[in-house]
Amino acid sequence: MADQTLAQTGTLKDVVSQKPSPQYTLRYKLSWRWRLVRVWARFILLGQSLRVSEMVDFVQGNHLFCAMQVPSELTALGEILAERRPERALEIGTAHGGTLFFLTRLASPRATIASVDLPEGKFGGGYSIKRQRLYQRFARRRQRLHLLRGDSHSAEMFERVKASFGSQPLDYLFIDGDHRYEGVKSDFEMYGPLVRKGGLIAFHDIVDGPPEDVGGVPQFWREIKLRYRHSEFVMDWQQRGWGIGVLYVD
Repeated sequence: MADQTLAQTGTLKDVVSQKPSPQYTLRYKLSWRWRLVRVWARFILLGQSLRVSEMVDFVQGNHLFCAMQVPSELTALGEILAERRPERALEIGTAHGGTLFFLTRLASPRATIASVDLPEGKFGGGYSIKRQRLYQRFARRRQRLHLLRGDSHSAEMFERVKASFGSQPLDYLFIDGDHRYEGVKSDFEMYGPLVRKGGLIAFHDIVDGPPEDVGGVPQFWREIKLRYRHSEFVMDWQQRGWGIGVLYVD
């Protein structure tokens, strides 16, 4: 039977800056670096042993690596991760890096984590080398973080993912990449079998909404959840998007 957790809604805006002149470029770079320093300083001052809800506030309270999630839906998922502390975790869809940062803090201090992101396409976009350096710093001292840029559906990427974990089974898989029905189905069928018994597979955007935002994820979720014990973390089934579904691999 599915569990349901209510969450507060939230909106996120991605501010895209244009740089029309060298002077503006320098100002933009300095501003970006200063904001980054302030974000990290705030995190260090707050302490790295934050409660899950406080961690959610942190990843949604800055504009450098926001998590495009409903706050308490992400909190509900985070509580599960904090209890289990996965040793090997795979995220498909890096985006702005918010859920990746969140995962590094809730996984085991010695975890191996991989995040796959498509450089371009409708549900891609990739990230710059500058952001790649930022994301790499998310890893805690004893964690290993693999940032894999490419098509999650390709055989080459599948082999890179397996190599990242030394062919050991996953404890946790988060699918938030290609939202087309064929895309999310492919990600599940390719990477789902890598998750061990007792592990978790989570999906984002299980609630019906605009096709350009949720794609075929809600349809696939309705089909696949019937085969598993599962939980649904949704504030409002009329919220037109968002929502997190979790499958328990028994």
